[in-house]
Amino acid sequence: MGGLALKSTFTRRYMRDEYEVLEQEVFDILSNTFKRYDTPRFFESKESFGDMDVIISMEGFNQNMRKYIEETFKPNEIFHNGNAWSFDYKELQIDFITCAPEHYDSNYHYLAFNDLGNFIGRIAQKMGLKYGQEGLWYNHFYKDQKVGKIIISKDYPKIFKYLDLDYDQWIKGFDSLEEIFEYVMTSKYFSADQFQLDQLNKINRERNAKRKSYMSFLEYIDHLEPNEEGKRLMQEHKDNVIKRVSKVFPEANLKLEVAKIEYEAAKSTYVSQKFNGGMLIDKYGLEGQALGTAINDFRNVIEDVYGNYQDFIINNSIDKIYIEFEEATGY
Repeated sequence: MGGLALKSTFTRRYMRDEYEVLEQEVFDILSNTFKRYDTPRFFESKESFGDMDVIISMEGFNQNMRKYIEETFKPNEIFHNGNAWSFDYKELQIDFITCAPEHYDSNYHYLAFNDLGNFIGRIAQKMGLKYGQEGLWYNHFYKDQKVGKIIISKDYPKIFKYLDLDYDQWIKGFDSLEEIFEYVMTSKYFSADQFQLDQLNKINRERNAKRKSYMSFLEYIDHLEPNEEGKRLMQEHKDNVIKRVSKVFPEANLKLEVAKIEYEAAKSTYVSQKFNGGMLIDKYGLEGQALGTAINDFRNVIEDVYGNYQDFIINNSIDKIYIEFEEATGY
């Protein structure tokens, strides 16, 4: 995406009228194979396009995507990165953004209006949440380690209200890039400093530095001082994120899901302390590949015989575990 993925073939910007003709042509082609597809919404005054993003639901599609693109569009170059397939078609870079059916609407929302979804994601991140191509979610950390991801909602009117943004305005759309910038700034959680490149991790910093609309936004808000009240509200939310989310999104069962994740993490910690590779090194002198093979063989046998490896380790004595290990591996 962004029109910069292809390095070995010529592409150019399309003016809006020719872009819309090609868009319909691509849609007509996709209609023969896919059930749901669309291009993200853009601001009304946009005059030219460096690429064409197409969101595609993979529902019912069982073919090889590379082969499909090669046979259908006959491009000179294909670049694949994650769920995105970039290729040239009639001198325009086409980006297929593929997704599971359940994530189609969330991709449609997140990718709309240039970097708006990215900007909203920055606000959510400072509140202790994540907003992206799977909706609104919460990453839970246990003992300083990320141990789980919990989807909170894909209800966009509710999500936007929670982030203090007007969903009706999103539905109406925006006339210009500047209107999108102003829209982000209406949230009480907005603070200009949270978007600065030095506030981002390495991956996001390098990615956003290459995005023209993101850098234009930084220039647009360059004169603004930090919103101390907004920062206070974001931190307050982050410090109480589970309680706040549970109150507004009870259907997410966040407290229960967090308890489940922590329970599973604690189980894993207990199992690894009770029986681990270090013990096998001390007892049997196993090392390197031999150690890894023995552990895998043991796990496979236990799962075949007892069903669940973790439950077996938890519910049996260390002597019983060693007996089963020796029978399974021959040591």
